[in-house]
Amino acid sequence: MRLFAAALLGVVVTVLVAALCVALIPVNKDNTSLQQSYKITTEGKLTWYFGSKEVLAIQSSIFQFTKGEIVTATNILGCDEVAAVVEDVTTDDAAIQCYEISTERGGSKSCLSDKVEVKDCLAMNTTNEDHVFWYGGAEMITQKWPLNEINMKRGAAFLSSDLPKRYGNVLERYFLSSNGVAVYINQDAPLYVSIDLNQGICLEASYDKSSLVGPTFLYDDGHSTKLSYTVCIGKDPKTVHQFMTRLNGGFIARPTQLPDLKMMQDPIWSTWARYKSDINQSVVETFVNEILEHNFTNSQVEIDDGYEDEYGDFTFGVNKFPDAKGMVSKLHDKGFRVTTWVTPFINLASKNYRTARSSGYLIPDTEEDSPAVIRWWNGRGSVVDFTNPSAAKWYSDYLSSVKAEYGLDSFKFDAGETTYLPKSGLNFTYRRDSNPSEFTKMYTKAAYQVGGNMMEMRSSWKTQGYNFYMRLMDKGSSWGGLRGFLTVIPTALTFSVLGYPFVLPDMIGGNAYVFGTNNDNKPSRELYIRWIELSAFLPCMQFSISPWQYDEEVTKIAQYYVTLHRTVVYEELVRASNAYIKGESTLLVSPLWFHADIGDVTALTVDDQFIVGDKFLVAPVLIQGAKSRNIYLPGSSQRWWDRMRPECEDISISGCLITGGQWILSYSVQLHQISWWERITK
Repeated sequence: MRLFAAALLGVVVTVLVAALCVALIPVNKDNTSLQQSYKITTEGKLTWYFGSKEVLAIQSSIFQFTKGEIVTATNILGCDEVAAVVEDVTTDDAAIQCYEISTERGGSKSCLSDKVEVKDCLAMNTTNEDHVFWYGGAEMITQKWPLNEINMKRGAAFLSSDLPKRYGNVLERYFLSSNGVAVYINQDAPLYVSIDLNQGICLEASYDKSSLVGPTFLYDDGHSTKLSYTVCIGKDPKTVHQFMTRLNGGFIARPTQLPDLKMMQDPIWSTWARYKSDINQSVVETFVNEILEHNFTNSQVEIDDGYEDEYGDFTFGVNKFPDAKGMVSKLHDKGFRVTTWVTPFINLASKNYRTARSSGYLIPDTEEDSPAVIRWWNGRGSVVDFTNPSAAKWYSDYLSSVKAEYGLDSFKFDAGETTYLPKSGLNFTYRRDSNPSEFTKMYTKAAYQVGGNMMEMRSSWKTQGYNFYMRLMDKGSSWGGLRGFLTVIPTALTFSVLGYPFVLPDMIGGNAYVFGTNNDNKPSRELYIRWIELSAFLPCMQFSISPWQYDEEVTKIAQYYVTLHRTVVYEELVRASNAYIKGESTLLVSPLWFHADIGDVTALTVDDQFIVGDKFLVAPVLIQGAKSRNIYLPGSSQRWWDRMRPECEDISISGCLITGGQWILSYSVQLHQISWWERITK
């Protein structure tokens, strides 16, 4: 789908090859006003330049080219028909130039029957041996920042999942490079993505590969195997990212309203990590009383797994909650809003299953009316078909009635990944979409109808325009990079780049289990404290494991950081939120390069620091046992005020105000501390 309505400018290069036919392609294209140009080499490599600097190299699998002033494209696939197109596209920003690229194999059924590989690879280095760092793409279990350190040579379907070696719960067909290049892939291509460690990102379109994460893309004889995407180039990543996410015409939408600010101001308290599904009315009421007794504020209490009789009821079981409505009323009187946990699954034993089945609200297994039965982490059931407007409306209306019955305030929406679609995918659903991710988008839309700006989601696809909170995937209570503490900052930064600024970083201390083991584990005291400190500077704080489960000192540390978040950090988060929804160049959680000098290579790879809005730089301790760390302050023309050390309340003291563009080595940060700095603009 074209993303610009303005007329096409510049050179249009079209190659249409049939059998032994030949097309002519210009060797060079030059746009002197923007100092941008591209070349096509003899090996089928497209190279873009900004001035004399190489900023992007794409290696295509479709064509090889012979030398000459005018090059010759030869079809090397042996198909009846192929086409490659590079088009200049006008933009509404003089600092940005975009190009639409399309490589296509097909046009006849015989072509589609072959094992086709239409693959373009984005390089992670240049001919000058300069590294190109890439960001965006997807949330992942072993999140890295930048993407260069990921090793996924075996291309996985670019669909949402919660499985290892797959792409995660939140994803967007958007990649951003340190050279000021953005790549946005068409939504209809049956996309597979592989990432070769420090080598490149390969984009492959194929209807013939089977998806390893559940459904396959809808196969249709009318489709050709087509990979199309837009490349936009600017002077630096911040400039081009601002263009890609601009209001009214950006590739990635922005919300135009704020999310619920109470969730940003005060902690969310969840029953999940502490109690798991072993909850009842007494447990919830006792939990709330403990929160008040220890003088903590709250935005809401979240009643998670375990309140239903059967999964898919979405109502309180009367044996566990004899007076749920009265309980919610009491919690309101104590100053707590109340939410419950819901999913898109209706289990076979649920009271709602017969209604949903007879009404055709569940994704069917075949063209018959029989629902597909899938296995998820809480049993066997079927999935609501949110691509069917009637089913989506039934789901939203039913949850609205539940909300009204008990006086609930909103919901926590779990799951939604394509992993849990039946093997038939969306082949037999109401809309018959070719991209299974449409299910996730429709689920989010139905959820928003009832959850509003107070809801939280864990999966998403092209729903950046909604003003809700996007939750990081479940974190284990471990230090490491497998869903552990080390992945929190890289994931929050990735969410920001993908257009989800209102990050909810999951439970402080993790979910009280360690992935890869059979043990439930409360986080260690040290890990829990470090996690509190980090969360205090992110958009939301969410507790479940309670500080008083440790000792009085941990409780006091938690109270201090909750207060710091509420009285200092919150103000900047709200300012940044307002700026973001107005389309201004800011993020709630931004990487260091967002505020660094152009060409600052160090800032491009720092994965354990971030900046809150435009004001606070945060450098937490993430390594077990560490009492110091190295800190990088970006921006050679900026000054940073040390806010951690009490003596630096007097900013004139030596070492309290430091110019950016340099490292501070072995900086002491004790267990109760987190290093944070304020940018001084005067």
